[in-house]
Amino acid sequence: MIRFLMRQAVAIIGGALLVACTRMPVGDVTLECPELPATFHQEDLVGTWAASYSLNDSDVLIIRSDGTYKQIYDDPDAGRHFESDWLKWQIEFRESNFARLHLNGMRRAGDLELIFNREGGGVDPELFTAIDYCENEVIDMPDGIVLIVTGATHDAPRGIVLRQTRLAGSEWTWSFELIEE
Repeated sequence: MIRFLMRQAVAIIGGALLVACTRMPVGDVTLECPELPATFHQEDLVGTWAASYSLNDSDVLIIRSDGTYKQIYDDPDAGRHFESDWLKWQIEFRESNFARLHLNGMRRAGDLELIFNREGGGVDPELFTAIDYCENEVIDMPDGIVLIVTGATHDAPRGIVLRQTRLAGSEWTWSFELIEE
């Protein structure tokens, strides 16, 4: 019981520190976001994508052409495993030559448990500000996650990367890359 209460206290304190930093102005963005390849089509998203946030964890997205996806997150060090049902996804093409992949119900891993364990996925806009750092815009994600679809700065399958938004107050982001088939 004491261990549980200590974890909850750490989560609350960590959440409070992030909240204190989340309503700051977006500011200048220096990350490079290459445009999508000229050959990019929605079908290029179909496949298995993976990200890792620490040494042994994995976050996998299986995206199907029928407009559904599944998220499988595994962190053996923390004893955490999550597998979603098949949920809906849709693509939003942007004038900037980027796209946004809307994943309904997705949970954001790699952050505080407060964020990951949010019922229905997404990020609470009252507590956190998510920033599309490629277009320097705030994105509300109350019931799912939006990934920024861009070209790659390195050799990547299909020449694209699925980038997580940045949470205000943070200087890092994560990306999903296609697992070679």
